[in-house]
Amino acid sequence: MYGKLEVCNPTGSHKDRESEEIVRYAVRKGYRGLAIASTGNAGISLAAYSYVHGLKCRVYLPKGIAQERLAQIKAYHPVIKFASSYERAIAACEQGAKELGLLNCNPGARSEKIKGDSRIGIEIGRETKPDYVVCPTNNGTLLAGVWIGLKKVRVKTCMVAAVAKKTVLADAIAGFHRLDEPALSDSLKESEGQVIEVLDAEIAKAARLLSSEGLIVEGAAAAAVGALKHLDLSRKTNVCCVITGTGLKFPKSTGQLLS
Repeated sequence: MYGKLEVCNPTGSHKDRESEEIVRYAVRKGYRGLAIASTGNAGISLAAYSYVHGLKCRVYLPKGIAQERLAQIKAYHPVIKFASSYERAIAACEQGAKELGLLNCNPGARSEKIKGDSRIGIEIGRETKPDYVVCPTNNGTLLAGVWIGLKKVRVKTCMVAAVAKKTVLADAIAGFHRLDEPALSDSLKESEGQVIEVLDAEIAKAARLLSSEGLIVEGAAAAAVGALKHLDLSRKTNVCCVITGTGLKFPKSTGQLLS
């Protein structure tokens, strides 16, 4: 088993791959500001990259967002708007971006996000030839990007979407919204992949296993490892789990995860 450690990115999650690419596009096209709906990492990352490049940023959040996530978003001084749910935050973001002339950075809105994540797949493919690549999945941007990257380096593998439709431990993938369609479905079909639903008990167990290896991860990242028990690993198999984000950013929720 291999772990692709995206915890090493500047804000501690794979979302920096997406933010880097989409901010580069925004600067090239002359946008003065960007907008995104988020439950945490995507908002933190885009606000950080926008701040560094002198761009305005609006982050639309569900009202129930944890204070430790909100505090990190606020650190980069974006305009913050609240909605009653993530779904309503997405709708408000799309409307706000249209009215204000901002670049809509929501999943499914820009192919640059998938392009950014494709670099993860390229790096995995150059280092190992896995039979399975497991991605924590909500909207599907990450999985689609990783698959495109693997194809670029001509690595054939089975993509696995680790989802958690009902969870209190993995906010980043709660709900399985599939906003990046048809890219998600196309990637699963082309790779003969599968979707595995992971329960909170499996996520917590995986997080404790990873902590024994010195890795403190967020719930969504642990879900990738939690999905392994549902795969057929009876033969000699190489598996790569994308470890999407560090748990060190969110001590309260990480404490709950590891308790």
